[in-house]
Amino acid sequence: MKNNFDLIRLCAALQVTVFHTAVYMDVGSVWVHYLGYFPGVPIFFFISGFLIYQSYNNIRANKLKTFFTNRVLRLYPALCICIVLSAISVYASGYLTAVDPSRWEIFTWLASQLTFLQFYNPDFLRGYGTGKLNASLWTISIELQFYVLTPVIFLVSKKFRKTAFALFVLFAIINVGNSFFNPRVTTLQKILNVSFAPWIFMFATGAYLSTNKALQQKIVQIPIWATLPAYLVIYYFSLLFNFGTDNSLNPLLFLLLCCIVIKAAYTKPDLSDRLLRRNDISYGVYIYHMPIVNFLIYQGITGSYLALAVALLGTMVMAMLSWVFVESPALLLKRITLHQRIPEAGPEAAMHPDLTTLRMATTSG
Repeated sequence: MKNNFDLIRLCAALQVTVFHTAVYMDVGSVWVHYLGYFPGVPIFFFISGFLIYQSYNNIRANKLKTFFTNRVLRLYPALCICIVLSAISVYASGYLTAVDPSRWEIFTWLASQLTFLQFYNPDFLRGYGTGKLNASLWTISIELQFYVLTPVIFLVSKKFRKTAFALFVLFAIINVGNSFFNPRVTTLQKILNVSFAPWIFMFATGAYLSTNKALQQKIVQIPIWATLPAYLVIYYFSLLFNFGTDNSLNPLLFLLLCCIVIKAAYTKPDLSDRLLRRNDISYGVYIYHMPIVNFLIYQGITGSYLALAVALLGTMVMAMLSWVFVESPALLLKRITLHQRIPEAGPEAAMHPDLTTLRMATTSG
């Protein structure tokens, strides 16, 4: 069944990429501020919950090992290549010669990036570019935690529904609390931010909605003029009172954003395939933009729209190369995917023919 999740993920990745590139390369203006109204990270987490939970639901009767193998194939091949190329770019810039880090420092950094501690940033990189070679990768650590917790979420939601709801409310409150720790000063605040705790309610929202076809149908029927203005007005006042904006969207804003995403996913559901031809470059865009930005900053190429264009063009080229030569071949190794399971059309599909053509993507961006 078709949907526009690939296209939505690409838009979310571009939001993060353009925002970071413009801010860090000092090409900021009013339009950059407005990009923050639709933060990409919460969209990633929601779509991840929506798709990954369905993937687990389809595969669990087969083998749990298959579920985790598929997740590794989606994330790690492209991530490993990106990390290697990022390290090469730092070496090519001449920066390592200037700081002369020890082999142990380099090994520790590479080991953290290639395992599950992508948020770790060593001291020897503090003078390179923005001071963090690829700060965006902190979300990879969060995604990995989501994957591990998916079987737990499934079990609790099926057998302990009241407990599941109570935990959902608790983690939503933790998210609100985490949004006030900005900048995050203490070690505990920093650890909390890179743990699943402040973000799991976003993933769980997607997981729940993926199982509730009736609710999906109702959301699709809501006119966009009813949800979008409400979202923008509430976002404005949230900014005014400094209450849960950017990545740490407060629960009300996040739920409205989820409605907009679902509406966009199921309205003209063949749009993504027509535009992208099933080429999902969103992950490549996300993981490659900051190494390119940092390289250009270290070379002094900043402060102009030409520099912005160079960074964005380089990001798109690397993302396309990653998809063609790394990600797409890796995905062919998956043994079971959501593409192999086409749900039977139910009553809601009869009312909305576009839902019968929905295609569930298998990746989480």
